[in-house]
Amino acid sequence: MARPGKGRCGVDAVEQEIRYVLVIDSDDEDLFQTCMLLRRLGHAIMIARSGEKALEFMVVSPPAAIVADPAAGIALFLSRLRQDSRFYDVPLILLSWWHNASLEEVQKTGDFFAYLRKPIDVTQLYCTVDAAVKKGPRRNIRITTQIMVTLEDGLAGADGHATTLSEHGLFFRTFVPRQVSARIPAVIRIKDASIRLEAVVLYVIPFDEGPFQEPGMGMKFINISRSDRDLIAAFIVDELENGIRAS
Repeated sequence: MARPGKGRCGVDAVEQEIRYVLVIDSDDEDLFQTCMLLRRLGHAIMIARSGEKALEFMVVSPPAAIVADPAAGIALFLSRLRQDSRFYDVPLILLSWWHNASLEEVQKTGDFFAYLRKPIDVTQLYCTVDAAVKKGPRRNIRITTQIMVTLEDGLAGADGHATTLSEHGLFFRTFVPRQVSARIPAVIRIKDASIRLEAVVLYVIPFDEGPFQEPGMGMKFINISRSDRDLIAAFIVDELENGIRAS
């Protein structure tokens, strides 16, 4: 439970429990890939190579969700998980290379949150873990990036970078934001492709908003071809998997 305390400058503060995803896998390569993807998707991670070690973490601080390979010798862990009142409602996601009809049937009873197959589908993992942790997933993956964007509205500050990107929109960093609800033709440059689309400004963060706010505007794509949207989605997955997948 959070409890009051003093900050470094003597200011009253609240110590927050760390919300993390516990990953259990006895295979080092699979463990690395799963953890790197979850970190890039914005989750804090703790790792365990066995159910026994996992319980040691959980006694100190229960996780927001568990992603576990059934092959990691976790039968006893799963039994204790469901019998312990501290942990029985922690969402459990099983992730395995093997088809297991009995586990897939058990999932339908609600005994655990999801049964996913390896190799990992990035979008499926994102949506599943996000739903387990937040009880209300975002519709699509977002990544931080620095891709070039040109606004074709004839105004100042037309060339710049998108610092956040999804297949449905982006955040354009600029000191010259447009009006909310403005519809703007734009070109996004991804690798060797130039994607032409139209976007609408959803919100604006002005330069003087504060030292921890990036100035710019959030924009939603409203006129984009299906093939260009698919290209953006593929780029996002490639960026998330970069350096993780074995060649």
